[in-house]
Amino acid sequence: MPSTKRHRIAEDGGVERDVLDLGGYVPYFVTAISNTWSRSSSRLYLERFGVGVTEWRVISQLAIEPGIPAQRICEVIGLDKGAVSRSVAALVAAGHVAESTDGRDGRRQLLELTPSGYALHDSLIALATAREQMMLEGFTPEERAQLTDFLRRLHARLPELREFRPDGEGES
Repeated sequence: MPSTKRHRIAEDGGVERDVLDLGGYVPYFVTAISNTWSRSSSRLYLERFGVGVTEWRVISQLAIEPGIPAQRICEVIGLDKGAVSRSVAALVAAGHVAESTDGRDGRRQLLELTPSGYALHDSLIALATAREQMMLEGFTPEERAQLTDFLRRLHARLPELREFRPDGEGES
């Protein structure tokens, strides 16, 4: 299915041009789903637990990989360093995350969930997975596996996407 269509623009003297066909443009769907999911999650998490979606992402990564630096969270989740830094500072101030100096590099801080951080994680993960299940309602197990496979394949292409430049652009 093409992601563009010809469209006559009446205000522009009847000129035809290619415009996006949002019904077939994958970035539109990925962005709309991601933005709506993140905003609604953040609002709900703030109401219920006093943390936003960025803090939840930090907490979830620290549950998966305890004792990592903030830079690792940025790498895995693709979050901005500033956003991660602000979230870590808020979680440390709230007593949910503890910092310790890396024994191999005294300039680097390692992060770990505290007991209250793990309790918060356990409450958040229950809500996050319930929302995921709601979104996937009506999909068969095979369709869920296929969707996850498609998303993994798109995710694997992200390094190429970051470096993509149209032919000839960016060359000296």
